[in-house]
Amino acid sequence: MRMGEIMTKDVPLLHSNSTLKQGVRILRQSKLDGLPVVDAQGNLVGIFTKANLMDAFLSGAKRSESLERHYNHQVGTIHVDTPYPEIEKVVKSSPVGTGVVVDDQGKVLGIFTKVDMIMALFKESEKLAAQLNTVYNEMHNGVIVIDKKSKIRLINRSGEKMLGLSQERIKGCLFGDILPGMDMTSVYKDAQIIIGVKQKLNGINTLCNISPIVNENGVTGAVIIFQALTDLDQVASELEATKRLYETLLTVLNIAYEAIIVVDEQEKIFLVNEAACRFLGKKESDLLNKPVNRIIENIKLSRTLKTGMAETNQIQVIGGRPYIVSCIPIIRAGKVIGAVGRIVFQRLEEVKELAERLAQMDHELSYYKEKSKKTPTTVTFDWIVSVNREMRRLKQEAEVAARGGSTILLTGESGTGKELFAEAVHNASPRRKGPYVKINCAAVPENLLESEFFGYASGAFTGAQKGGKQGKFAIADGGTLFLDEIGDMSRNLQSKLLRVLQDKCFEPVGSNVTIKVDLRIIAATNQDLLQKVQLGEFRQDLFYRLNVINLKIVPLRHRPEDIIPLVHVFLEEFSKTFGIQIDDISLKARKILLSHHWPGNVRELKNVIERAVNFSTGPTLEVESLPFYLREQRESYIRPAPERSYPVGHRVDNIDRETLLQVLQRVQGNKSEAAKVLGISRSWLYEKMRRYNIFGADHQ
Repeated sequence: MRMGEIMTKDVPLLHSNSTLKQGVRILRQSKLDGLPVVDAQGNLVGIFTKANLMDAFLSGAKRSESLERHYNHQVGTIHVDTPYPEIEKVVKSSPVGTGVVVDDQGKVLGIFTKVDMIMALFKESEKLAAQLNTVYNEMHNGVIVIDKKSKIRLINRSGEKMLGLSQERIKGCLFGDILPGMDMTSVYKDAQIIIGVKQKLNGINTLCNISPIVNENGVTGAVIIFQALTDLDQVASELEATKRLYETLLTVLNIAYEAIIVVDEQEKIFLVNEAACRFLGKKESDLLNKPVNRIIENIKLSRTLKTGMAETNQIQVIGGRPYIVSCIPIIRAGKVIGAVGRIVFQRLEEVKELAERLAQMDHELSYYKEKSKKTPTTVTFDWIVSVNREMRRLKQEAEVAARGGSTILLTGESGTGKELFAEAVHNASPRRKGPYVKINCAAVPENLLESEFFGYASGAFTGAQKGGKQGKFAIADGGTLFLDEIGDMSRNLQSKLLRVLQDKCFEPVGSNVTIKVDLRIIAATNQDLLQKVQLGEFRQDLFYRLNVINLKIVPLRHRPEDIIPLVHVFLEEFSKTFGIQIDDISLKARKILLSHHWPGNVRELKNVIERAVNFSTGPTLEVESLPFYLREQRESYIRPAPERSYPVGHRVDNIDRETLLQVLQRVQGNKSEAAKVLGISRSWLYEKMRRYNIFGADHQ
């Protein structure tokens, strides 16, 4: 492994003649602790850090002042091809947390932090652990691992086959009870390694090597490798390599001065650094294998494990004091296998950054959507919950695209979360302080679309508002305009939209005054626009103007691993809304949700959980709380109506629109049959159809 594989790439550069204001803006956007400073020829001349920024403002520097006097002219550099052993030495000896990575010509390629080192070690550790597991199970030698109480913890496949003993049978049993006759006293007492001892195990003559498992607390167990005439040294070497890697990882973790806590999927702590022990005032042995929620109050690692949602730089109260906490999921093969918690208790520059964020949140206003309202929270990419590899890649692409100003086209089925992506892009863009305005092209009557888009002048038509009215384009000036259901826009309006995209100007209805706007367009559709172009229903030139960056959202049925994490997110949301506490979902309910096709995607899943929370009576969501069409989809729709009739007094108000549509589809529109299946009268069925705007209610 070399530096080029570990470093943070695509780092923005500051110039020596940049102002402090520019430095602050770029430093904040990058979310890094420091940025390289280069001269006019692109040569590295220093590094500008958050500490430099704080010192500058404390000394009374103005925002318009040059960075020249305020950055560090002495900066540590490291070559991009530096091998891992040298990197480790630099990290251990360096007093600073950030270095600049350069090539042979001294040009800046990126930066390197101790966090980069830690994450690289996590990756290597996981890779080596997988390799070790393969070696362990595929090797011809038998292997038995016992703990310090002489209980059997592991036996590999070769060992099972050789001795005729299954792991399920002997795991947890005393070694001496299952395989008597082997003296382990010197191994446990003196940490002695025994090589080449002949021993009969379960009636089989074997040649054994016995190695104690030792750490700083002494002997914690032993590994017994057995088989006649095999290369025992190779296995011992593999085990030693794993131990060495683990010790290296601990060393690097202990360099960090933030408290770092790593938990497994059972929410138990399996790794902590020295800073965490100091912060909690406990020894490492008092923390390992303990449930994290019993050790640290309010930390949200359990939520991250359930949902796969990262939470960075959040304020949480621990021990009566506020701290900055980040919770990051560890994902492997689309499954959350653990989480890393990071508690900052010394970094004053991060406290300052968080204070600035809180101050900004206090003054931020949401902007017009359908009506003037305040949005309670800011939608970010963390809101888009997914452990699916394709969706995670899509989020990364969207976050990169957000930094620019190009038009984005979001495509995908209804209910996949296109609007969430659009708002997250806006809030991650340089226009986030500007308005975010959305308009549903399918919800506005065609004769009002033009005035809704471009506004109108006073007296433009009968009934026009005195003084005129601003359109969505004018309102969105300086921000983002989200055009939902763009495929339903009329050809006439398509032409006018094309002009705005090309010229950045328009004329309100009934006015000759040209208004210039500076905004970003994000469009979304669940239709195949290319097919509509071929049919002549959508302008080709407009399609290519909109399709600069195309993000196709994956439907829920193609990412089933996201269903349960999303369920936990919605359970938490609706539990708060309804003032109840539902923490989990039963195994049977999980199976039903995982087997459903989800034609309505995430929106349908959210509606299902909202309905289920309303009808739940305990801390676990059970099958009985799920909607009718999910519980009975394999049986009730094909059974005779009398078998599915509801008892008298059934609460028909609880039948939702999705259930009604599903039943009507199953019975092919037969209203009498649908009423029998639902256990309601035909008059009630027609009333529900009228309320939900389901047309075609002719009598059968």
